[in-house]
Amino acid sequence: MNDFVHLHLHTQYSILDGACRIKDMVRRATELGMKGAAVTAHGNLFGIKEFAEAARNNPGFKPVFGCETYVARRRMTDRTEMVDRKGDHLILLAKNLTGYHNLVKLISYSWTKGHYYKPRIDRELLIVYHEGLIASSACLAGEIPRAILAGNPEKAEKAIWFYKELFGDDFYLELMRHKTTDPTRDGDVYKRQMIVDEALVSLARKTNTRLIATNDVHFLMEEDAEAHDRLLCVNTGKFMDDPDRMRYTGQEWFKSREEMNELFADLPEALENTLEILEKVEVYDLNRNLIMPDYPIPDGF
Repeated sequence: MNDFVHLHLHTQYSILDGACRIKDMVRRATELGMKGAAVTAHGNLFGIKEFAEAARNNPGFKPVFGCETYVARRRMTDRTEMVDRKGDHLILLAKNLTGYHNLVKLISYSWTKGHYYKPRIDRELLIVYHEGLIASSACLAGEIPRAILAGNPEKAEKAIWFYKELFGDDFYLELMRHKTTDPTRDGDVYKRQMIVDEALVSLARKTNTRLIATNDVHFLMEEDAEAHDRLLCVNTGKFMDDPDRMRYTGQEWFKSREEMNELFADLPEALENTLEILEKVEVYDLNRNLIMPDYPIPDGF
């Protein structure tokens, strides 16, 4: 059996979308014998300090600090057209302290300079602040999967070469497999994932890019899918009986090493490469001594 760690995971800090409590997730990962995991909230780093503390209390567990970013399809300062309302998803993971500092800068700018419906960055900003970061192509909402599904493999390949030139061997292509037999769930996702996966495997060979298996985790246990479904209704302002409301596949739980091996038995390297990433990540402390202003102390104090 191949070892595996989750590198695409949404805690409660993916507001009204993720339902994993950080302490519970770290405890579950430890129970399953996983050596670490990444936290990749949508567009923010709100849970990073809590994650670092939870990891500190679980020796042998390595935390990977990350974010699922929104990359503007034009410039992050553009706010005039429908295309500007959403960005393409891109996973960024801090490999070391330099990478963490750059990730903080990227996310800060996404809120202060790039926010338009979503906190967005763009390629120009990534070029400036990419050092020390590991990147992966994200879910079906990523730039490369979108191009594949749009029938434009040339655009997908061009995007891969851009990110490879920027990140080198620290850029990976993500594979996901969320097959569901529940008729109340979104079964179309798996069909699109299979289209994307087939193309990504081919493009990975062509561009010499490594693959990783992820599960886009949004809740901890399989039985939490129903509670997460209700959370989505709160998020989108829909009722449970609305036939047109957003639905997930129900497969987005914190799957075990055994479950992921079963899903990706044909591509063991995609599992092994998650450990390669974990090994690349350095251990560093986020805590710093307070820096106080050096004012002269008046007489009498």
